[in-house]
Amino acid sequence: MHLDMLTMSAASITVTVVLGLVLIFTWARERESTFVGWWGFALLLQAAGVIIAAPSSLQNDIDLVTFGTALMVLSEAVKWQASRQFAHHRVSVAWMLFGPLVFLTLAHTGYLSGFDNRLVVICTLSAVYNFAAAFELSRVDGEPLPSRWPTVALLIVSGLSCLSWLPLNVIMPIHEVVAVFSSNWFPTVILLTLLLRIALAFVVLSMAKERQEMEQRTNALTDALTGLPNRRALFEAADVLAQERAALGGPISVLIFDLDHFKQINDRFGHAQGDLALKLFAARAKECLNGSSIVARLGGEEFAAILPGADVGAALERAEAVRRTFARSAAIIDGEPVGATVSVGAASDSGLHSDLNALFRRADAALYVAKRGGRNRVEYLGPEDAVSFDELAGSVRAAERLLTPLPPVLPTHEYAETKLTA
Repeated sequence: MHLDMLTMSAASITVTVVLGLVLIFTWARERESTFVGWWGFALLLQAAGVIIAAPSSLQNDIDLVTFGTALMVLSEAVKWQASRQFAHHRVSVAWMLFGPLVFLTLAHTGYLSGFDNRLVVICTLSAVYNFAAAFELSRVDGEPLPSRWPTVALLIVSGLSCLSWLPLNVIMPIHEVVAVFSSNWFPTVILLTLLLRIALAFVVLSMAKERQEMEQRTNALTDALTGLPNRRALFEAADVLAQERAALGGPISVLIFDLDHFKQINDRFGHAQGDLALKLFAARAKECLNGSSIVARLGGEEFAAILPGADVGAALERAEAVRRTFARSAAIIDGEPVGATVSVGAASDSGLHSDLNALFRRADAALYVAKRGGRNRVEYLGPEDAVSFDELAGSVRAAERLLTPLPPVLPTHEYAETKLTA
């Protein structure tokens, strides 16, 4: 089947414009990913360059041909910088303009007076920019984006397709632009390039959507103030851990933290200082409970941690490290003598099928004992200890969090340290 050059050129320009407008409209409506907007802008630049350069070539207007071709090079540079922005790397306007300026400089020297020379330079620069964009997107780490690697692959193929013009130009050179319209291979290459352009537009949009959905999920599972996982994220992680432990076993511990007299801190120093105290505790807890531990904010001044692989001794050691470190750091916050402290309830189990809900209830009961015992201390309740449920019922916060009725007696055992003097 013979492909008509004029028809293919018109179709390529039309489709490119439509793709660019769709991407820009998507970005303008949602305002979530500038990556999509810049990619759409690049497609419009590409179409504008072809519209300017093609008829100017027939009229032998070298200045307009040079300007239009420079726009096409710029469009590839914009895609590269858009990829850098998506990969959270700094966007460089100077490097974005480098390729077009190289092209304009060569044109000024007269080297690009022939069509074949212009084709070699624009294909080379376009290939370099496509490979650079693929490299930038390949460095996006830590994000499960299914469309990322297809995008990288298509950019590499696009770069290779640009380079494929070079041997064709050597084997079947086109010295004058009028010869393009009688070329047997030029329309085929345009068709393949257009198909790649369409595929890239779709995977770019898909990749941006995947990041948007991932960020929305992350925000739904993250406490905005402290940056820690929230209650929902903690219990989702607990479900996963419960399934893993059913197969692997090993000890596991739970810690529940409650900042002491937090309402008084807000009343005395203001809510801004209270927020600083919460953020400070989150930072210190992450420092002391690193590794596989999961630290989360339950709400208000309450935090919790799950410590996979930690037995009783390790759990108490880490809980005490958090208590001691926070008391030392929170003695003075932002120049104010806040003197914040934290009480900790701990529970541990080494059973293969231990119930994490039961561990949370036991740790919560231990926290209540720590509060009753003077605060700023660590308390541990083991399965061999006992305390009456009536004593725990006085804690409204504890009672609200109990998902199932407690047995007539609950264990109690005091593991306390002398109150730290800040």
